[in-house]
Amino acid sequence: MVNKITKGVILASGNGTRSRPLTYYIPKPMMPLGNMPMAKKIAYQMINAGIKDILVVSRNDKEGIKTFNMLIDYFSREKVAGNLFEYKNEIEAGKITFSVDFQPVDVKTQNPLGTAIGLKVAYDNGFLRDEPCVTMFSDVILQNVNDGRRSMLEDMLSKYNGDTLVSIKRNNLERLSKKSAAYGRKICENIYRLDRIVEKPPIEEVQRNPTELSVGGGIYILNEDAQNKINRVKKGAGGEYHITDLIDMQAREGNTLGYLIDTNSFKHYDVGEFDVFIRENLEEKYKKGFFDYVKNSADAVKSILIGGVALYGGRNNLNELLSFLS
Repeated sequence: MVNKITKGVILASGNGTRSRPLTYYIPKPMMPLGNMPMAKKIAYQMINAGIKDILVVSRNDKEGIKTFNMLIDYFSREKVAGNLFEYKNEIEAGKITFSVDFQPVDVKTQNPLGTAIGLKVAYDNGFLRDEPCVTMFSDVILQNVNDGRRSMLEDMLSKYNGDTLVSIKRNNLERLSKKSAAYGRKICENIYRLDRIVEKPPIEEVQRNPTELSVGGGIYILNEDAQNKINRVKKGAGGEYHITDLIDMQAREGNTLGYLIDTNSFKHYDVGEFDVFIRENLEEKYKKGFFDYVKNSADAVKSILIGGVALYGGRNNLNELLSFLS
């Protein structure tokens, strides 16, 4: 019998370099899709899937302190019920809880040490104790293309059998080399038994060992064995400690499944790149909320977002936004 998973970790430590200059003013976890911060959207998906205790892991070094302070403020006991007002009663009654912690950065470079270190915080501070958990990134989300239908996280939790289960997607050779390469075999429908995962492999390596699969989508349902392996993760690609290297250890022992994203049912949104962020927010279902967000932003942020629409949204969207702001 698999225990019901009630704990979730949101990894929110990235510095957002690909979304600058906007992330000089808005931390990446608080960048909106429509008018809702991504961290809030991720939290809602967790809550709707039955996750009751949520830890947000940020960083409080010189560069990341603004993100940390904003997340502490947003998810503080005093404000979180108002910010997540749909769950106000449950939060005030203590049935849903939030906490914020921080991960260390590299002493020399002051860069984040990687996603595995962010997860390790949850074990080190006692939030997780020999139990499975849901881990998600704060800058990517899978949205059901049919509004009102259940999320992919809910789908994945319904298939969780005690093995670590991660979202995977199909990628071309170039994307595989920038993300990860996943190797395995299909065992039923969209479920794969994964044998190994290689983070950011050289293109030549993928050419020698071809695959079309990559860990992507930002959803990880980690079993309790992850706690036994988190301290064994070594520094990998880019000098960071990757959650994919943790999963690779589990996969090599035969304890990891991949859940292939059905692109007909779920769309992948990623606010990590500024041009993509602008285009995503100009989709019809998000445009009105995004325009409201721009209108209510500080002048510097408003100027950046208007410039982004001018660069990546086309003349019609720009004229529509300017008309809305006038």
